[in-house]
Amino acid sequence: MKIETWKTKTNLKIELIKAKYIFVLFALILFIFSGIKIGKIMNEYVYWQKTKDIYNAALINVPIDYSHLKPFRNWRIGNLEGLSAKGAIVLATESEEAENKIIFRKNISEMFPIASLSKIVSAYVVLKNYELEQKTIITQGAVDTEEEKGQFRVGQEFTVNELLYSMLVESSNDAARALAEIIGEKKFVGLMNSEIKKIGIKHTHFVDPIGLDPDFPNQAYNYSTADDLAKFVQYILEQAKTDAKIAKIFEITKNTEHMILLSNGNQHHKAQTTDKLLEEFPNIVGGKTGQTPKAKQCLLIILPQPKSEQGYLVSIILGSNNRFGEMKQIINWLEKGFIW
Repeated sequence: MKIETWKTKTNLKIELIKAKYIFVLFALILFIFSGIKIGKIMNEYVYWQKTKDIYNAALINVPIDYSHLKPFRNWRIGNLEGLSAKGAIVLATESEEAENKIIFRKNISEMFPIASLSKIVSAYVVLKNYELEQKTIITQGAVDTEEEKGQFRVGQEFTVNELLYSMLVESSNDAARALAEIIGEKKFVGLMNSEIKKIGIKHTHFVDPIGLDPDFPNQAYNYSTADDLAKFVQYILEQAKTDAKIAKIFEITKNTEHMILLSNGNQHHKAQTTDKLLEEFPNIVGGKTGQTPKAKQCLLIILPQPKSEQGYLVSIILGSNNRFGEMKQIINWLEKGFIW
């Protein structure tokens, strides 16, 4: 009799446990479906807030302005697919007050090495802290920097302006280091990191003004995200509208070549752009290339936004096997896949 009673109680306990798990599972399913429903309601509310003026205007037969909803997706054109780039973004910017729109995204929040795209931030720090006609002498440290673009020699003197052209047009590492050495590389890199923090960029960090790969596996390197870089470019585009000095970045980077001069005015060498798309797309506002074995191929291109007086399209690809081909693919897709 005792054994039978014990078995009955045990079975009852097991049934209660099963019922508990069934209840929890049912509650979880209900919670998920409720969350989806609430999400749909919120999306509908946000859409209503954006379009209620159009709806109300239509009711009373008033001409409707759809411009703030552009660009419209042309769904007869397929999605942009097949990019080898690890990360990519196309950001449509209007103004500091207007809402920016991400037209295309691929792993935009993932951190990747950015190679010489770092030099856009270096140029910004230079323009914020140096005078363009300031002179500096090339040191052994600058000459010893990896790669030899510019063919600089120890003791040669250049203005900041000429070194900026060399750094941004032909992507000279020697020029980038020479500019950083004016105030000391450690302080210069510190300014790079503090400037991006001021903007609110949180997933970007610099260890040098160039974007070099580390010499050893566990060493640090410059990294960022496609989203962070797009935000930074949008920020300096806004500043460039009222600050001619910051606008110098775009004035320089849209050049296909530039004769680099010594500080005495003598010609040193002709810098040729690393951006092969400048000749194919003459309306490019500015940009920058980057490439190392770790970062693979990176590219930043800024184009004027179609049918906009002050808008831009900021396109960035990181970790690509074919940066120019894939950027052309993006540009062509933007033209065909949207109504501007």
